[in-house]
Amino acid sequence: MRRLALAQARAHAGRYLSSVLAVLVAVAYVVTTLVLGDTVRAGVTDSLSAQYRGTDAVVTAPESPPAPVERPQELAARVAAVPGVSAVAVDLTAPVRYTGPEGVPSYADVTSVGGDEALRWQRLADGRWPAADSEIAVGSTTGVPLGTVLTVTDAEGGEPATVTVVGQVDLAGTPQAADAAVFGTGAQVDRWAGGAPGWELRLAGDGTVTAADLVDRVSEALPGWTVRTGAERSAAVAARYFGDADLLRNVLLAFGAIAVVVSALVIANTFAVVLAARTRELALMRCVGVTAAQVRRSVLLEALLVGAVASVAGVLAGIGLAAAVVAAARAWDAPLPIGSLAVGPLTVLVGLLVGIVVTVLAATGPGRAATRVAPLAALHPMESTPEPARSSWLRRIVATVGLVAGAVLLTAGVLGVNVLVACAGGLLAFVGFLAATRRIVPAVVQGAGRALARIGGPVGELAAGNAGRNPRRTAATATALILGVTLTATIVVGVATVKASAPAAIDGQFPVDVTVTAAGDEGLPAGLGERLHTIDGVAETADLQAVTLAVGGVDLRVLGVDRVDVGRTLRTDITLPGPGEIALSPDERAGRGVSAGSRLDVAGERGRRTLTVVDGTEGAPALVDDADLPALTGATRTEAVWLRLADIDDDAAIAAAQRAVTSAAAEAAPGSEVGGAVAMRRTIEQVLDTMLLVVGGLLSVAVLIALIGVGNTMALSVLERRRETGLLRAVGLGRGGIRSLLVQEALLVAGVASGLGVALGLILGVAGTASVFGVDKLVLPSVPWLQLLGIVVAGGVAGVVAALLPARRAAAVSPVEALSAG
Repeated sequence: MRRLALAQARAHAGRYLSSVLAVLVAVAYVVTTLVLGDTVRAGVTDSLSAQYRGTDAVVTAPESPPAPVERPQELAARVAAVPGVSAVAVDLTAPVRYTGPEGVPSYADVTSVGGDEALRWQRLADGRWPAADSEIAVGSTTGVPLGTVLTVTDAEGGEPATVTVVGQVDLAGTPQAADAAVFGTGAQVDRWAGGAPGWELRLAGDGTVTAADLVDRVSEALPGWTVRTGAERSAAVAARYFGDADLLRNVLLAFGAIAVVVSALVIANTFAVVLAARTRELALMRCVGVTAAQVRRSVLLEALLVGAVASVAGVLAGIGLAAAVVAAARAWDAPLPIGSLAVGPLTVLVGLLVGIVVTVLAATGPGRAATRVAPLAALHPMESTPEPARSSWLRRIVATVGLVAGAVLLTAGVLGVNVLVACAGGLLAFVGFLAATRRIVPAVVQGAGRALARIGGPVGELAAGNAGRNPRRTAATATALILGVTLTATIVVGVATVKASAPAAIDGQFPVDVTVTAAGDEGLPAGLGERLHTIDGVAETADLQAVTLAVGGVDLRVLGVDRVDVGRTLRTDITLPGPGEIALSPDERAGRGVSAGSRLDVAGERGRRTLTVVDGTEGAPALVDDADLPALTGATRTEAVWLRLADIDDDAAIAAAQRAVTSAAAEAAPGSEVGGAVAMRRTIEQVLDTMLLVVGGLLSVAVLIALIGVGNTMALSVLERRRETGLLRAVGLGRGGIRSLLVQEALLVAGVASGLGVALGLILGVAGTASVFGVDKLVLPSVPWLQLLGIVVAGGVAGVVAALLPARRAAAVSPVEALSAG
């Protein structure tokens, strides 16, 4: 049987081409993802090893530092006295925000530059090292040129400092290249960190003791502190970077799993039709004494050969694709620490196992079905006969439970605005729908076929009949395409509806278009609001005064507002107090044990007043009418300016107004932060557009494999119906008619699959958005109907393209040759 299986695999190699392609694409995708993940991991490890090169020991703070807590500089002085230590570097870090001349704020981590050159891992690309607190160096990937004057504040927006860029640090090939990085003196970093910077001490030995012995000596000198070798510290830091890399790899592998599932459907369909076409051959083998078990082993051996060939090709293709991605990343100076391509034996083994196991498992069902053929079937011509659309009881149970439970959970998630419950319901409903496709798809194909028959005439009627003749084959082919199209449509609908629904949610969090907030305690300069009001596109502005008052005996930061001026800037209603009132959020009221209508004593530097509590907006700061401030305190400062932009639909004009406000605020109040609804909307749109692009590209792999399955079904259908094709040619149907027949059949199957996938994706996408924002905030007119129609049309056209080659081959066979087959 082994020789027979090898002979059969060689004889029918062309019929297995689609299975080989499906496995190749899926395996290549998985291998590419694994290789890129290993390559980035190796690059991060190598770059961090360079950072700790020359470091024999590292001291860091434990979760519970010993008391009294010493500053890192004091610890460094103690460590320097340990025998065997030749140099100590104090690395201080802190998060900061810096603003350039254009006024756009950016966030970065600032690191102190080590004084000892032996332990200084940074390398200058240009300029010099900062020597004063008014000087900094920046990473080479920040794009900030030498001589640029920046305004830097701590992450909390404290007092701004004006600094000049005097150096650029070469970060190429390091993990820090992916983020903005700033380097300064230890004193400056300490101030930006508020006296509590992140830190570590790096130690170099004098060569008289090993790194392990040096760690023991330093541990004795610093009991309670964490001391590790440089290699151990490098591995621990690398683990932080691997968290995000592993998450990305796992997401990519999830899409790879979808591609593998689609491949399994295509493979199972291929073997089912190939074995159906060999009915006479298998039956004759049974007649001459071959057992059913031998037939099954022969089929599985063929699947093993197909899977092995396709998996080897897929592994090679995946490695080649990963190499191309790495080369492109280097050419584009991607901020990733990428070294040489890392191809481990485990990756190769996983790729081979995925392809081979999926192929063998997918062929198991068709192989078992092949043994049910009675030997007398060899007496019948090799023709495709109509079959009923039967489903197993397990499939029916899975379909029913999935659809019902999924619908219930999806509804509960939407009504309860719980996205996790809705996701679980959507997944269950999707699985149930896929299990029910053997019933749903033939019924829809039959209905669409009747419409096609009226449009396409006799040829269209024949195409509809052929599509419904083998419901299991049609359902398997359509299911593979439905899987990819549904996920694509879900993402497209979800992104579009989120874009349209998000503004209402954003307006609830940001009631004004643009806000300018002061950095530090000095506040914004007087007259800034009036200056911003003169900018084209700005319709209204209002100043908000910040004071600290004793409210109910407890100090509280309060904003003084002019009810009329602030009201003109609002896009959504929030509670604004009038004279004699104080607006407190629900949390503030609960914390003080008061309710709306209660009276509260409010005290300031100048006096005390009793104000009436009114219901404040959730998450809003405490507000009082600015007319009450002079009686309470004389020390006020402008904390923020709220702006309302003109009501225009021109996105370019809105963006221009936002840029003008940002630039004016940066010039008048260095370090101030510009935010609000407009900035948040643009950020969300950019994130959603990027996600749509990336996810659409990943899902295209599954759609490509599904289209291979469509072409495979049509090609094998041509082989199976050669006698029928010959008879049609004999009664007058021309070559063009045969091509039209098969193209219409493929159009019917692919069009129905795309339509069902889009319909299901529409439901899941809308429900997902509703579960995030609520039904009342859902903007249904935003559903991208044209895009969804384009997906259906594209699916049908792709199905036609997949059928062109089989149709051409069928039309090329002469009637006499076709009738003599079998």
